[in-house]
Amino acid sequence: MEFFAVTTTSLYRVSDERDKESSFPIVEKIAIKPGKKSGVSVGTRLKNGHLIGVTPKGIILYDEDHPRSGQRQKPEMVNTAFWGGHTSPIVALFIDKNEAIACLNAKNTIDPSDWVRKTDETLKAISNSNSIFVLSSFIF
Repeated sequence: MEFFAVTTTSLYRVSDERDKESSFPIVEKIAIKPGKKSGVSVGTRLKNGHLIGVTPKGIILYDEDHPRSGQRQKPEMVNTAFWGGHTSPIVALFIDKNEAIACLNAKNTIDPSDWVRKTDETLKAISNSNSIFVLSSFIF
């Protein structure tokens, strides 16, 4: 499963595919919003986590601090000391890369109804995937 997260500053490709060297899932910055600055360069991948948390505050990689048998911890329930990398806050989520790029390049970052609809569709696809994605209880 792959989707694209538009943040307040950037665009990330988020995938349940794992990096061959580190075995971390791939969360890679693929673009920066025109006119914005970011301390993280294009091509950088988030590190240090085996689960991908999808939250309004951003995409995070994390490992559970107190695993519970048969139950994954939601990202907001994990001590931030167990977080790996994370992104800026989310503007919208997309399955289609071209739609995500159009959103990133839009002059206005207020959520138009189409972005809200695409985010809802993407969240449904994520929640239906049998993978490493964990949706926040406080999702959008």
